Amino acid sequence: MAQAQGGSYREAVRCAGIDLSWTGRRPSGFALVESDGRVATWTAVAGPGDAAAWLGSLEPPVVAGIDAPLSAEPGRTAEAELARGLGRSGVMAYQVGGDFLERKGFTAGPALGGLLRAAGWELAPSPGRAAGPRVAFETFPRALTVTVMGAARPPAYKRGTLAGRQAGLAEYANLLRSALGRRGLELDIEPPAVTAGSCATGRALKELEDRLDAAACALAAWVAAYEGLQPGDLFGSAAGGLIAVPGAAATSARERTSP
Repeated sequence: MAQAQGGSYREAVRCAGIDLSWTGRRPSGFALVESDGRVATWTAVAGPGDAAAWLGSLEPPVVAGIDAPLSAEPGRTAEAELARGLGRSGVMAYQVGGDFLERKGFTAGPALGGLLRAAGWELAPSPGRAAGPRVAFETFPRALTVTVMGAARPPAYKRGTLAGRQAGLAEYANLLRSALGRRGLELDIEPPAVTAGSCATGRALKELEDRLDAAACALAAWVAAYEGLQPGDLFGSAAGGLIAVPGAAATSARERTSP
């Protein structure tokens, strides 16, 4: 059973996370906070319709964090605002727009956003605790490693040698397990062992990355539901596309006052 801050037990909100394949043709990561506090993770090849159907199958109220642009309308400013707020910690994101996504074939995110919007999901949470029967928001796991997990900079787990990525994923897993543990939650993934001369395959590392990113998204959903969002945790706009990063306001404030 998950224990919320303040010592009270909460079971009402289903908190989910998706690390969505932007094409819908590669495996996506999924995570769900179970009623006993275990964060279950898995991967599956799932297009926008499959992801929307899974979220729709969860008993409301549901809060979901999703690593993919759910909206890419003209005038999107989310990535630029995120860089201004957290750039000193090494948090940067690709600037996305409808033309870029269409050109690259990265349309699964906006397609999922459209399906969720049509099904009545709220996709632009307001400051405070996420409320409503079904709330989903775009979030950014690399930023969460800094704002919610306490890293000075995001671990280097996306690129580089296999050995370097494995070491970065081990750091990421430990940060995530600690952040979940402080909230009475338990990750179902053990950090990979990092030993000289031994390394997992690229495919295994990518699956681990997808599962960790999905779990980070579920943690963001849990924080939004039970601890709440601050105005400075929201980047962009409901009209152009919004990224919610719990803990960003406090992190940005620390950055501004640090020497």
